Amino acid sequence: MSARFHPGYSLVGRWVRRRVGDARRAEAYFILTLVGAVAMLALAQYAAWALVQDAVTANPGGPAAMAFWGGQVAAVALYALTCVLGFQPSVEVAVTPEGVRIRQGKEALMLASDEVLRVETIPALVFHRHHRRYAGTRVFVNRMPPEVLLLHTREGPVALGLAPGDRAALIAHLQAHASFPYEPARARVA
Repeated sequence: MSARFHPGYSLVGRWVRRRVGDARRAEAYFILTLVGAVAMLALAQYAAWALVQDAVTANPGGPAAMAFWGGQVAAVALYALTCVLGFQPSVEVAVTPEGVRIRQGKEALMLASDEVLRVETIPALVFHRHHRRYAGTRVFVNRMPPEVLLLHTREGPVALGLAPGDRAALIAHLQAHASFPYEPARARVA
């Protein structure tokens, strides 16, 4: 699946993720950072207005007014470029003679066919409520499909968000090269 818009992959989002290291904590810190930046923008706007209010109301087309409104537009544009504009990389799955290579941006994983203990298809809701929150799950999801493929390994589960055709092809390949149980999606909601 191709890259998609995601504010968590903006400049600030990537900076927070590098500093924190844990994807779940980084998401929370990123939201706090966005809220803090909006609060700082609002406070700066009120402070600037308090300083130039008399000059702007006296001459609405003057240099003070143009500087004030230009500064407001520049601050919002800077916020959007650094905190909001980001694109989540696409998920690439390649079947090689050694096994399955999964890559999303800089994160990569190589699974030999015998490393996969069990394959399970779960509804997206179950993924969000349980597996996404579990720190041991390696997540390779871009656009959320209705069902997520869960590969169980000794190191923990690997969640793959693939299109239905790609998911079926990967399951067929894994079943041909390994002996493990495959569990289709169940109508369970955790």
